[in-house]
Amino acid sequence: MTIRSTLPGGDQSALRHLNTRRVLEALYDGPPLTISGVAQVTGLSRPTAQAILTSLTDSGLLRPDGHDVVKTGGRPAQRYRFNAAAGLLAGIDIGAHAVSVRIADLNGVLQTGMRRAVPADLPADERLQTALTLLDQALSAQSARLWAAGVGTPGIVDSGGAIRLSVAVPGWTGVRLAEEIGRRLECPVAAMKDANLAVLAEHRHGTGRDVSHVLYVHAGHRLGVGLLIDGRPFTGGTGAAGEIGRHPGLGWEQAPARLLADAGADAIEAVFARARHGEQRALGAVEGFAQALANGIGAMVLAMDPQLIVIGGGVAKAGTTVLEPIARHLASICYEVPDLQISTLGEDAVTIGAIEVARDRVRAELFADS
Repeated sequence: MTIRSTLPGGDQSALRHLNTRRVLEALYDGPPLTISGVAQVTGLSRPTAQAILTSLTDSGLLRPDGHDVVKTGGRPAQRYRFNAAAGLLAGIDIGAHAVSVRIADLNGVLQTGMRRAVPADLPADERLQTALTLLDQALSAQSARLWAAGVGTPGIVDSGGAIRLSVAVPGWTGVRLAEEIGRRLECPVAAMKDANLAVLAEHRHGTGRDVSHVLYVHAGHRLGVGLLIDGRPFTGGTGAAGEIGRHPGLGWEQAPARLLADAGADAIEAVFARARHGEQRALGAVEGFAQALANGIGAMVLAMDPQLIVIGGGVAKAGTTVLEPIARHLASICYEVPDLQISTLGEDAVTIGAIEVARDRVRAELFADS
């Protein structure tokens, strides 16, 4: 299924396609407009704008949106807006310990969401099937069809949506995630590293809204980094940008386990709760953890010079208990410490970012030149 097949007049001329695209672009993210308003914004003649608006409304891509108020006593003009209910977008987060799905309309507005815990050693095919089953359940109550999906997962994911390496999820390396899910959903699917989707979500909807250069750090039972440069997730040549856990001098791979071992607790949240109450052993463990995080974050700051650092994942619940020691250690590493904030999106960051990637895919296909 191609998204552009929804456009009216599959055999339309190149000029009509261009004009239809201009009308859609004007209304997709913009306010509702009358025929005269569309003609003015697009530069089309009024009869041409009217014909395209009628065709797009008949196809379901646009819908009437009330009338303009007319103070002269004349007949009020009909307004039109993009019909976000014409299709659905899916955001999928396939992690080591849980699978989450999020269904949104074409404007990215949440319709429903579901989450299910899974065993860390769940086989790859069962993990994939769990995600698809959860998605089917979420879609069962929806009347519109799925237009596109985004998928996030831990590890190195290449530009084609294949997992080149995953340490956090056993048996996940080599899975062609975008291809497998796309084949079963029969719609366009984009797959990316989960932290890169999270940083995109923070940029568009969270703490990093409208900030162009953001470093996102997922900190929990594992550590991961997402990079946003010039408003776009940066993946590098093979998808491995930001994978600093491999560096033996930083101690990132061992940091979460060391936090628990040093504090003598069985849950990260418990360690920080005890630290907030001043328990010395927990305070020492948090200090060592913050030093390890700051070493890796500092290296990334010196390399990319972000405007903002966002801390997400389970550790984000600790708030200032973890932010303060990280900021203190960063001060001895960086020339200037960027703004340091806790994620406001929590565990939904990846699925929100996945929805945004799916929405970008819809835009790209609807507004393609041919």
